[in-house]
Amino acid sequence: MFERPAELTLLQRTSEPSITVIIPSYRGGPNLVKLARRLLEGSYRRAEVLVVVDEPSGGLLEELSSIGGCRIIARGWRLGKVSALNTALKLSRGELVVFLDDDVAVEDPEFLRKIAEAMEGYDVGDIKKVVIGQGLLAKLIHVEYVAYNFASKLMAKAAGRSIAVNGAAFAMRKKAVEELGSFSPVVSEDFDIMLRSFRAGHRFTYIDSTYVLNYAPTSWSKWLKQRKRWAIGVALFVRENFRELCGAFAKMPQALIPGLLFSLPSLITSMLVTLLRNQLYGKAAYVVLLSLSSLLEKLVPAAAVITVGLHLTYVVPVLLTAVLLACLHCAAARIIRVKAYVYLYPLYLLVYQPVWFTILMAGFLRVLLFRKTNVEDWVV
Repeated sequence: MFERPAELTLLQRTSEPSITVIIPSYRGGPNLVKLARRLLEGSYRRAEVLVVVDEPSGGLLEELSSIGGCRIIARGWRLGKVSALNTALKLSRGELVVFLDDDVAVEDPEFLRKIAEAMEGYDVGDIKKVVIGQGLLAKLIHVEYVAYNFASKLMAKAAGRSIAVNGAAFAMRKKAVEELGSFSPVVSEDFDIMLRSFRAGHRFTYIDSTYVLNYAPTSWSKWLKQRKRWAIGVALFVRENFRELCGAFAKMPQALIPGLLFSLPSLITSMLVTLLRNQLYGKAAYVVLLSLSSLLEKLVPAAAVITVGLHLTYVVPVLLTAVLLACLHCAAARIIRVKAYVYLYPLYLLVYQPVWFTILMAGFLRVLLFRKTNVEDWVV
């Protein structure tokens, strides 16, 4: 273990809460050093950054150790994200804990101060995420994240509680984390801890006074790999917590149902395509390929092509739905103050969403029907 203690003066008691930023990392992403430096060069003085890095790449530890206030835990083998988070929590000294992935970026020099201010009176907060990257894929993911951000804001405003959070960037009071205990050894550790937070009655807020930048996957193959992991993680989360999730929907339907449909509009279009008549052979072929793709991942693209074809076959009703959803999307983007890219919404609804929905359904079948829970190149 390699650790460089932070200056104790950074955490002396003042009227401001002390903050520990925890960043788990595998080998150290290209943005990790820049992220740690940016956080500690900001205006907030009562902060420390705690990086837990598995199998650090050459020169990484020296670069991180040169940053005042950065503490490093280096591990010689890959123990996984959950282990890294729990290791860091035991060593954290802040009253607030901010969890960041190593591939996000922070531009705002007042980032930590704004989080501290936004967390006054709250136990947990989801931090606004803005997707950046080059090309069509990045813009489509940006459209998707508009929905994710808006759903989180809706839950904060309509219910004051949440059952899920995007683990790339969120904050919790140390006292609340200690009440819940450690992160569970599951694929969707962020969803799991938020459901336990919901159960504990923690006060939830959406932080949009500042933001992190999320870099989109640089290729469709990397996106597909990421989404396969997400699909299995969500399926496991639903399987293990089905009754409690149903209870949560019953308690705050005004937030969860609109948030779910807005985040996954392919639920609406897929239901529409299924209920409309004709194209029975195409629908049957899709069901068969979807079932097979849950076991043979190479068949996922074929199943996705069929469902996109079905959506295009029913292009008139689907596009009418797209117009309505696009209007809502524009309103949501305006509320959370990000670009809308509304001209891409038909493509998003007709192609991107059906492909993601197919991957998600294949993951559910894989977990629920065939009891296969392994995730490629991922350590819990």
